[in-house]
Amino acid sequence: MDKILLSVFLISLLVAISGNLAVFRKATFLIAGVAHSALAGVALSLLLNSFGITIDCFFLAFIISIVFAILASMISKFSDIDTGIAISFALSMSLAVIFLSLIRGMSAKVWSYLFGEILLVTTQDLIYLTFSAIIAIILFGVLYDRLIFFLFDPEGAEASGISSKLLDLILVTIIAISVVSALRSVGAILAYSIFVAPAAIAKEFSRSVKQSLIITFGITIISLLLGISASFVFPVSASALSAFIASALYLASFYIKSKFFTTAS
Repeated sequence: MDKILLSVFLISLLVAISGNLAVFRKATFLIAGVAHSALAGVALSLLLNSFGITIDCFFLAFIISIVFAILASMISKFSDIDTGIAISFALSMSLAVIFLSLIRGMSAKVWSYLFGEILLVTTQDLIYLTFSAIIAIILFGVLYDRLIFFLFDPEGAEASGISSKLLDLILVTIIAISVVSALRSVGAILAYSIFVAPAAIAKEFSRSVKQSLIITFGITIISLLLGISASFVFPVSASALSAFIASALYLASFYIKSKFFTTAS
């Protein structure tokens, strides 16, 4: 139980940072793209292991996620960001299926990353989460002012001499390392709900970036803890329940804002 609670805390930290970055960047689909690109990395790791080449799946998943996220960013220069993410997403998933077809006997391990299960978190998972949280906090903390400037006024940031390409790379790195480290806990399919919904809620009700970070952190913890608690009552995946609760909270917040705030104005 200590491992589960620690993982909840670390995932909430990562969601607070990377979820808000994705929302402010107006590239929330990047979360899904990174999560599914990581599957190609896991599949490649298993394929290499079958040939006697041992490479940690987290390392490969992170590298491939970064590569495809950068590819999406490059394509967006000529089109929109969603098109770039969709193309890189399709390419990475195609590779994942190809790798899986070559290691049919081990494919079940890859698909365990598809849905995840926070109740089965291991010591190694906690190490990855801790490492990712430290890196994300350091990068976000040191570059906080520049990142916020870039996210809300990219043209102004570029004009003031701030390298938008470098900041975009750092932003993508934070998102990739956060999502990949949480993949075993929340799964590639459910990562989008866990990482995006709390930040989307916070954006609607917060008056500052710092307030948005705090609200996102709180909503994520509530969603995960409620999902874990409900899984002891219902024979359903805790990760799936947590994702459902996070999504339901977003829909509820959307209704509340449209109902009461519109009426008040």
